[in-house]
Amino acid sequence: MLKSGYYDYIYEVQGETLKLRPEKIFDPNGVYLIVDKKLKLIWIWAGSHSRLFHRYMAANFAGKLKTKKKFYNFKYEVIKQGIEPEDFHPIFNEIKENRVNLNYPGQSRYKTESSQTYGLQFTPSQIIESEISEGDLALSKSTKSHIRKILSEIKEIQMHIKYSMDHMQRRFAEIEKLLGK
Repeated sequence: MLKSGYYDYIYEVQGETLKLRPEKIFDPNGVYLIVDKKLKLIWIWAGSHSRLFHRYMAANFAGKLKTKKKFYNFKYEVIKQGIEPEDFHPIFNEIKENRVNLNYPGQSRYKTESSQTYGLQFTPSQIIESEISEGDLALSKSTKSHIRKILSEIKEIQMHIKYSMDHMQRRFAEIEKLLGK
């Protein structure tokens, strides 16, 4: 379990429940709510292999968090793995670097140490960039990004269809059992 107060602003969707201070963050199968106090924003980070149901539950949980006095008037934004906005990159870096000295996600945007502001040293898109083979170098960065986005959407649709088909199979089996077949 992560011990810092920093992690008191990070939640993981686990089925129909919300877990504070998850064991692991940025799992491609996971969906996380990360409260950014300074931006008054609840980021809903959805892994590339996360379920549509979990993203839906995350939006519901974000609405419930907003009703708490602590996060009143906060907005929420769903972001997907690999296409995170610039404002999210400092949080990604903080968690990657295990910055337990910070009090909340996004604080490094405003905190200085040794008269230097912490800048963006590593971005989620760089992870993906490193996975591109040398044969793909002829494509521009924006084209690669657009292709990644389309592929991500296709994978999401594919996962949703598979989940729906599995669910229908379970329901058919239940009906057949009830009918005594």
